[in-house]
Amino acid sequence: MMKNTKMLVCAMLVLVAAVLSACGTNSANGGQASSPAGSSKPQETAAAAPSFLVEKGFLTYGTAATFPPFEYMVNNEFTGFDVELGQAIAKEMGVEVKIQSMNFDGLIPALQGKRIDIINSAMYIKPEREEQVDFIPYMGLADSIVVKSGNPKGIKSLDDLSDLTVAVTRGAVEEINVREHNEKLKQAGKKEIKILALPTGNDAVLATEQGRADAFLHSSPGAAYLQEEKPGVFEIAGSFGADTKIGIAIRKGDTETKTAIEAALKKVVENGTYKQLMEKYHLPAEMSYFK
Repeated sequence: MMKNTKMLVCAMLVLVAAVLSACGTNSANGGQASSPAGSSKPQETAAAAPSFLVEKGFLTYGTAATFPPFEYMVNNEFTGFDVELGQAIAKEMGVEVKIQSMNFDGLIPALQGKRIDIINSAMYIKPEREEQVDFIPYMGLADSIVVKSGNPKGIKSLDDLSDLTVAVTRGAVEEINVREHNEKLKQAGKKEIKILALPTGNDAVLATEQGRADAFLHSSPGAAYLQEEKPGVFEIAGSFGADTKIGIAIRKGDTETKTAIEAALKKVVENGTYKQLMEKYHLPAEMSYFK
């Protein structure tokens, strides 16, 4: 009788231990992202998400989706380089993405008010903005030399445009850049670039397409998106003046979120996703911040 009693007690203790173990497992998993369907293992992440998120399990970011090829709308869906980059960063942290669309001038107030976790909207890094937010730079912006597909004149730089015709928007910064470079060509004893100044950027595009100009100058984002609008018609022969940087904005002094985003972004660069997205959206390699 005593022996049977001891066996019964042991069995009850084993059962209690099993129940407590199961309860402990459920509690530990409460703050994790759910595993993929059909998987019994928790999702592995390369970078930890910050402890504070506007909505648990989501990286909520603000964007002004009017700047192709970085962020814009197609059939009421967000698309663009930044949109896919944001998804890749969130994936590395084991969370999903929630996009808050707003006017550009409302982005920083929304971040400061903790209505979003980050700003992911190709934001130019400027001193006045750096006083309000911290930045994680991820790309440089430049001016691009755009030529007809195949680059028949073999143009690679502004020097190669010597004695050739370049279409620009009259009075725009591109015309100023060409005139400044002509001074350098004169000093080097080379022929100047022939400037075809036209009323609009579309006129410069058309002049090059029709062969009235050998090339035209365009902002790097505009040149990249043009290849999506007119596939196979143009290519970017070269870029110059990549002094402006764009970055993901973080709340001032929020080192935890900054560290988390930087770690995830590093993984996105290392696994090749960043390069693939640049190629997908026709962004020249010169614009990469990670060289």
